[in-house]
Order: sequence, then C-alpha cells, then structure tokens
Amino acid sequence: MVMLDTVQDLYGLGEGVHGISLKLKPDIGPEKFAFELNKSLTHPIHAASWEKINKDLLFVLKTEKTMMFFILVFILLVAAFSITSSMTISVVRKTREIGLINALGGTIRQCEACFMIQGLIIGIAGSVIGIAVGALIIKFRNDIISVFVKLCGIEDFMLRFYSFANMPATYRLEDILTLVAFAVAICCLAGMLPARKIAKIKPADALRNE
Repeated sequence: MVMLDTVQDLYGLGEGVHGISLKLKPDIGPEKFAFELNKSLTHPIHAASWEKINKDLLFVLKTEKTMMFFILVFILLVAAFSITSSMTISVVRKTREIGLINALGGTIRQCEACFMIQGLIIGIAGSVIGIAVGALIIKFRNDIISVFVKLCGIEDFMLRFYSFANMPATYRLEDILTLVAFAVAICCLAGMLPARKIAKIKPADALRNE
C-alpha cells in the first residue's frame, strides 16, 4: 500500500489512474449498471463488472463445481450398489414372511411398499446425517484446509492459484434438494427391485424357503 501520487509518479500517469472500483448495493445488478454507465463514458474509458473481468477464473470455478457434482453422483451410485446388496439380503431373509403376506391376500405392490418404506427411511436418515456432517465441515473448512496445507507444505497455493487466502463457501438449496432426492429415490428402488422379484414366487414355495 502506497500513496496515490507515488504510484502515479512510478507509472508516469500524471493525474490519471488505472481504474476506479465501485462497490454497489446488493439490489443493483453489476452488468446492467456497467451497461448504463458505458453510455456516458467515452473511449478508451469503459466500465466492466467484476464477473466480466474475472470470467476466466469464474469459468474454472464453474467447471470444478460441475466436476464435483458428477463425482458426487458417482459416489451416490456406488453407495446405491451397497444399499441394493444389503436390501437384497434383507429381502431374501424375509422370503417366508413375503410368502405369508401373499398367502393372506397381499399383493406384489404391498410387498414392494414394505421394503420401499425401509429404503425411504435409510435414504432420509442418510441424507440428514450427510447434510449435518457436510454443514459441520463447511463451518470449519478453513481450519481443515490450514492443517492440510501445513502437512503438505503448500501454504501459498490458495493465493497462487485463486488469489485469496481463505476458502469461501456458498451452497444452493436447489443443489442440496437435487442430491437428496436422487439419494432417496435410489434407496427406494434398492428395496423395491429385489422385493418385486421375491414377491412373484408362489406362496407355497416361499413358505418352504429355509
């Protein structure tokens, strides 16, 4: 940080400056404000929003977010296979009970509903625990990152690549709801598919199952 006249002398600007930064109120759109301001400015002076000036950095961050979303989807798919395996074992163990339900007049849909509810409970419980743990990690993200970079010896990588020392964090409700809905749907299907297959077995065969 130096005096303005010192910088002007170093760059040979005279009374000029490289630029002026404005902080707008939250309800003012920067792109629209810059467009209206450019109507009264003459070349080479022009106004540009922070998003436009740093569009390359924002593109990289957007790409990273998209890749993280795909990684989360694949993690959910791997978890879905584990849930499907455990639900399949649970359904096989309940073969006699399913046969008894069928013998008493229960339908295939009713058998499916029993295990879909079980999957729904697993999905909701897992989502709640996951959101709680995720919120906790976000709250202490800078402490976690500081420990990690000290262990790896890369204290300045944030400033070098992103131009800020602390990790900013924001999350959208739409993204959270999308992942939760995907997780719950997979858990419900994980219980429904094996139950549907077992429920088609004849009640007499199911009751004889050991």
